[in-house]
Amino acid sequence: MADYPANYGNLECKAHDENLAPFCKGSSPPAWCTQKWCYVDSSNCQGVVPYKSVLFANSDVYYSYNTCGESNEFKAWSGAATTGGTSASVTQLLDVVQSYLWSTRSRVQDIYEQLNSSEWCTVYGQCNCAECFQNDLWMEKTDFGRVGANARSQEFSCLAQSVAPTYSNVAAKEASPTERVGYQYFADQKSGSYLGWPAVQWCPEAEGVDPRFRPWYSSGSTGPKDLVLVVDVSGSMGSAGRAALAKAAAKAVIDTLEWKDFGTVILFNHGIAAQYSQQLVAMFDAERANLKNWLDQQAWAEGGTDFKVSLDRAFDVISASVSSGSTSMCQKAILFLTDGAASFESADYASVRQRTTQYSVALFTYALGSGADATVTKQLACENQGIFYPIPDGGDLANIMSRYYQYFAAGVEICTPSFTKYQDSVTRTELWPACLPAYDRTGLEPALLGVTCFDLNVMVNPSVLRSQSYWPDFLCKISDMTKQCRQLDINDCRLEKLRREYSEASSCITLDTSVTCPCADPACQDDPDFLDEKGYFCDTWVGDDCQRAASDWGYSATGEAQIQTKCKRSCGMCPQLNPCPKQTAQCSNVAQPSATACRATRTDKISPNSIEGTVEDVAGASASSAPVGPSCLIAATMVAVALG
Repeated sequence: MADYPANYGNLECKAHDENLAPFCKGSSPPAWCTQKWCYVDSSNCQGVVPYKSVLFANSDVYYSYNTCGESNEFKAWSGAATTGGTSASVTQLLDVVQSYLWSTRSRVQDIYEQLNSSEWCTVYGQCNCAECFQNDLWMEKTDFGRVGANARSQEFSCLAQSVAPTYSNVAAKEASPTERVGYQYFADQKSGSYLGWPAVQWCPEAEGVDPRFRPWYSSGSTGPKDLVLVVDVSGSMGSAGRAALAKAAAKAVIDTLEWKDFGTVILFNHGIAAQYSQQLVAMFDAERANLKNWLDQQAWAEGGTDFKVSLDRAFDVISASVSSGSTSMCQKAILFLTDGAASFESADYASVRQRTTQYSVALFTYALGSGADATVTKQLACENQGIFYPIPDGGDLANIMSRYYQYFAAGVEICTPSFTKYQDSVTRTELWPACLPAYDRTGLEPALLGVTCFDLNVMVNPSVLRSQSYWPDFLCKISDMTKQCRQLDINDCRLEKLRREYSEASSCITLDTSVTCPCADPACQDDPDFLDEKGYFCDTWVGDDCQRAASDWGYSATGEAQIQTKCKRSCGMCPQLNPCPKQTAQCSNVAQPSATACRATRTDKISPNSIEGTVEDVAGASASSAPVGPSCLIAATMVAVALG
């Protein structure tokens, strides 16, 4: 319990929360701690939406920041942007959004470390939103004064109870719910529970919705990635409903991809049965829909089975895409799905190892069915930095396959938000969420705890942004932040622990799981402003051998030495520490670029796509040249699902 002054919130407008526990006392308090507010008479508010107090949830006590002139950051930012200083103004808005996300993440992580509850905590459930009322703008029953939750575990109910005030305070300061539709939300990795403002009459269980498999969740928890899905459509797929399971799993995987990701699908039997595209394509909304429709039109149970021809084709797609620049230039995944056995000789294993090494491929394999021959699929995973997933017949194939991104989330700590957009299923409003992952630091190594998002719509309608002169700069910057490659920190020790989290049968090496794994020194970071002699930023080198820049990519000896000095983290050249030191501040070791300009104005050697689906050509930057330098981490995830 915290002691609050007797006049807390009463009599005057002031920053009543400043320096008060539990939220606003400490080294990194939420942004709203220094903002003025007061309690108000909700029946006497003209043009102001009051918010119900989270401290007095069972009484009619309301408060407001607007009444004290503390709303909102966007209005101040927009005014500054229209009078000059566009870059600085855009940076100011992004700083505000990031500060809210950091505040929420910090609160989620801190509360999770303290949880020790054996009982359900009191949360405002959304499946039966008792005080929600019909709202024409939102086209659904809502309660703007509350944060709602769909808790699937005792643990999450207590987490939601403690985190809800953070969302409420941000909404009270920034939102105008009578004018704009926009949400704040968090979903956890362990149970798929959901917490969000405002409370909405919504029951995801009844609708079969799992937030962990929404694009905003996977986009927020990982960096950009490429994906090739290779699916067995031989005759045996017609048994035990396997073809239907495979098709549903393929669609679930596709739904985890976003505009910053690239992908394609190959269907195989004794040869290549069908192929969606010869190279990877950007996964914008229309492309995802086209790809899923294409899957529905294919034959799913004809012919025999040949592993080698399909794996060779998958690597050919990767090679062609890298050469042409049709790639995120970051992590890549090939999902290889099969229900049968096939001959695979020593030379075939050697060929796969050679190409996975060439393109920095991580090979994940899945075996479905108690009678499946898992020998080949497991060996492929163990020899190529992947994970083998044995799955019994009737198992939840779609769930397991679509969670491939957990591998990429486990080995990285993301400090800048990812931006995406999607259409709200109820209001059809175009939502623009900025998302940031939260991490579970209670174990021996950090793990993905969940993802928190803040819709830009809470502060401003995207249509307003599009109409302003600073829109190109804003679009370029949020796209640039989202497209940046993320360096994984997964050594053999951490990888083996990920394998065993799924199953002992997935184990590849002997390891005492009670030991701590080393990690790359958090203080070892890239120079975010550095451009190498061919015009690439450090993150472009993620997964590539920086000691072969001269021999493989034509760099000078001086240029190779500069890369190794300036890009130690992306090059995988940071010292390994054991135990790994715990971070005491939010991303305190990660340097931010000193340049205020978008990276696309400094080089054309980045992915040309933007969140709007257009080729970036901002402030004179040329986006027409295809990237021809280092391939970045090509973590081709080959999900070989042997279905009995």
